[in-house]
Amino acid sequence: MNKILSLLSILLVFTAALFVYSMPLPIDEVHASSLEISGNETPVVVWYVVAKRLGADFLEKAEMYRPDIILLTVYAEDDIAPYPIVNSSFDLAGLVDSLHDMGIEVFYSYSLFSRSSLSREEYDRLLFEEGIPYSEQDIHMADYAEYLRETNAIEYFDTYGIYLKNGLNPESIPHVQRKPVEGYYIPPGHYTSIDPLHQPYHEFMASMMRQTITMAEPDGLAFDHVRFFTFDDGYNQDCRDFILDLSGLDIYEHTPKPIFQVSDWDSNDGLYYDSRAQLIGHAVSDIISRPQFSGYRKFGTSMGMTEPARANGQYVELQGELYDALLLMAYDDNPDEVARNVRETVSNTGAEVILGVPPFIGEEACMENIKAGLEAGANGVYLLGYTFGDEIHQYLLDLRGL
Repeated sequence: MNKILSLLSILLVFTAALFVYSMPLPIDEVHASSLEISGNETPVVVWYVVAKRLGADFLEKAEMYRPDIILLTVYAEDDIAPYPIVNSSFDLAGLVDSLHDMGIEVFYSYSLFSRSSLSREEYDRLLFEEGIPYSEQDIHMADYAEYLRETNAIEYFDTYGIYLKNGLNPESIPHVQRKPVEGYYIPPGHYTSIDPLHQPYHEFMASMMRQTITMAEPDGLAFDHVRFFTFDDGYNQDCRDFILDLSGLDIYEHTPKPIFQVSDWDSNDGLYYDSRAQLIGHAVSDIISRPQFSGYRKFGTSMGMTEPARANGQYVELQGELYDALLLMAYDDNPDEVARNVRETVSNTGAEVILGVPPFIGEEACMENIKAGLEAGANGVYLLGYTFGDEIHQYLLDLRGL
């Protein structure tokens, strides 16, 4: 297990990623000849997009730059209620048909273990108009559902009716309990974690997947937020019982040491992190491995062989058993680190690895990362969003001989 990144730095990366789905990149001057790929098969190119954020130019860009796969997020982490299931104005079937006509495959993507309690617009209003930072807007979904039920019955049923229709009382969704470690506490972000072992939530997510698939047939499925969010959460009773049965460790009696302090670990620290990974693997499998989803290829996001991934319950060895391909979020501006992560992820799993490229590190760095990742063994590239500059898109066309 290689210890490179810190927990705090990766949190900042993910926070930044939430704001960049629609941000255009400046076009840097890049010498393409220095970015030629050696010894690699034609890479698959994937766009990771959010249905509700697609611009009017999306289909035009897709036809022009011809990604092989669109990962279409139909249930994002900042959706209080599922999207687009409750929004009849979104023509999911029409979009899928248009992409299929271009020869582009479509995977539906679902955020599993995170959910907003307020709309993003309301969070931003509280932040920018009232000066309340995200870390102090820690309102859990269950709390907000209770608040709406008591104060605005119409909005309550508009927002949470789909939960109730599918047998899940939103007020019953448990908070993820934390056991903050002094000196290493990380405030929550704009969304809250869902207890990954809460069985009614498993049934709800499986139902959402079935309903979305019924609206329009996808070519595959993808899953995001398949992890804990910090190394000190997951102290719910059901998580305690699971780990106690699995390894004999009582997490209520154990205060974990951060994963980057591995030299100071005792045997229980190893049990703690290994058991959390097994717990996440069990929870994800219970949702996505049901017979009705068996015919679909499945992709899953991963931070790969980095310390935050290991700390938050993402062990690529286990993920390789769940997914046909790992979407490797190697959001780093150091191509050597990207190559290391790809090599170690490939060597520790039998799954394909598709390298993630974010717009916020700059276009030249993106292309250097793509080159390093593909030469290290990645099978393809996924772009976080589609509004990159023409240089990136042309580079990927050239790599595929298009």
